[in-house]
Amino acid sequence: MVCVFIFAALEIYGEYKDNDTLITGFKPLVLPFIILFYIFGAHANIDWLIVVALLCGWAGDFFLMLKNEKWFLYGMVAFLLNQIFFIISFIISISDISDFNIWGLFLLGPVILIMLFTVPRFINKTGDLKIPVLVYMAALLIMHITAVLRLAEFVGLEFIFIYVGSIFFIFSDAFLALNKWDEAAKQKRIINMVTYFLAQFYIGLGAIFTSLV
Repeated sequence: MVCVFIFAALEIYGEYKDNDTLITGFKPLVLPFIILFYIFGAHANIDWLIVVALLCGWAGDFFLMLKNEKWFLYGMVAFLLNQIFFIISFIISISDISDFNIWGLFLLGPVILIMLFTVPRFINKTGDLKIPVLVYMAALLIMHITAVLRLAEFVGLEFIFIYVGSIFFIFSDAFLALNKWDEAAKQKRIINMVTYFLAQFYIGLGAIFTSLV
């Protein structure tokens, strides 16, 4: 776990200093160590859908580092798969959806606010990528909804960490989009990376607690 935070901190410092050597050297290391952290934490009760999801996230990291429009699309596809595997894992973990308390829908509030304040600022500037962006946004929202629906099965840290991680994911991608299509700023890129690493880490941590239930 320590390695995850060290590598993430060095990558974020590279973003702050516009140091491509730090970014390319440490960004690709964060997700593999989150994967190892999850595998060793879950022991014999590993959810391989979570592992595959994180691997897709790692592939997305690699493609986005190439800073080319073609590779950006590949990165979006990788992160779409990242969300799809999370969705499948979250759905499978729920044994009886009828146990979900309808009041739990209020937990969707933060994400609805994030999307209302950010999506209108960039969606019409995405050009030819508008449809892929909308598809990815739909998958991201479904991932968050399924994270909330896990309340039907889990009420402790195994729910809280994944729920918070899903919020961080949407917050992160919102700032990624704002930085790319609204107004580029170093602060947005740093916020994007901090919340992204926290998102993947918290989901992995929540999956560990889920494996112990």
